[in-house]
Amino acid sequence: MASFIRLVSHTPELQFYTAHRLYSSLSEDLSQETLTLASVWILGEFADVLLQGGKFDDGEEAKQITDSDLVDLLEMVLNSPYANTLVRQFVLTSISKLSARMSELSTPGVGIQQDRIAVILAGFSSNLELEIQQRSVEFGSLFTKNEIKAGVMERMPPPEIRATMMGTGKLHPPVIAELTSSERAQTCWLDENRQRLDCRPHWR
Repeated sequence: MASFIRLVSHTPELQFYTAHRLYSSLSEDLSQETLTLASVWILGEFADVLLQGGKFDDGEEAKQITDSDLVDLLEMVLNSPYANTLVRQFVLTSISKLSARMSELSTPGVGIQQDRIAVILAGFSSNLELEIQQRSVEFGSLFTKNEIKAGVMERMPPPEIRATMMGTGKLHPPVIAELTSSERAQTCWLDENRQRLDCRPHWR
């Protein structure tokens, strides 16, 4: 997952497509933990890119994703029976970053969605998991500190890329993970030109 995130962070032309594709994949399946973690991280980090809309490489107009859609999905992940402590930590961070991205863009429903996010964070402020509780309280307090919120939640600098070279001289397509369930497995990777994200299921 780390190599995938590094490549997306270093490839601006890939960020909209990847965020849109992962939004769609996560909306359909919350049971794959690694895909969930990668999706939640990307959606929080590049929410502004996704909310501004765009086209895919083939010229196809992408379905517009709204701030409400993103909050709905992240809340659904939080309430999913598949959500463990790590997933919830990722989501609380992602939804807080989403709050900052919406403020930067001044999206039409920003006020309503900010209130929703504040309520979601407050709901975990007394969670029995200490890490969840601490993260919820810390992020919730940022809502009252607008002068530092944007700086704390700004996009992370792209991490250093350490490419793995294959015998062919080409970059090995970075795999997010092989995501498995009791019957189905799914592998997600970037193509060798880093232009498309492919997620293909295969049956056991």
